[in-house]
Amino acid sequence: MATVRIIPHTTAPRTRTGAPRARRGFALMDAVIAGVLLAIGMVTVLSVGGQAMTMQRRGEIDVRAASALDDILSGVLTEGPEAYEKLYPLSGAFDAGSPYQDFQFIIEIERGGAGVPARVLARVIHEGGREYSVETSIAEKRGEETDPVRTPVEPIDREARHAQKQQQRDGTAAPAEQ
Repeated sequence: MATVRIIPHTTAPRTRTGAPRARRGFALMDAVIAGVLLAIGMVTVLSVGGQAMTMQRRGEIDVRAASALDDILSGVLTEGPEAYEKLYPLSGAFDAGSPYQDFQFIIEIERGGAGVPARVLARVIHEGGREYSVETSIAEKRGEETDPVRTPVEPIDREARHAQKQQQRDGTAAPAEQ
């Protein structure tokens, strides 16, 4: 019968060159640390993506609010402050099919008197609670002034003008006299 002798290892195993061999549990530790770092990176990326979506949505609401305020003030300017009060409601919700259907509006008009423009405050409130407002001065329309006719005295031939400018750019025709 052969005798087997067991010798306990008190030092780390060595390679052929005599350098100590790396421990085997170290690769597992590397994988755990890499997984934790990867998870932290993913959480950060997803968080930034969520914030970007929130900011994009808020920007869209801001643009629509500015457009709604512009529409309101354009109406007051077109009709005149005094006539606008008689023709349109000064508060309420926008129509259901409009791009501003998730906004409420409030218009305050303080007449200025003879020669003094009216103070107009337009506010829109989003259903999320954000409020936007613009205050401006708008002069009253005087008397029965009709809106000016803005049609040109002579018709404009846009195609001929375009062709003429194209020829000037290409150098095929002399510039037209004005």
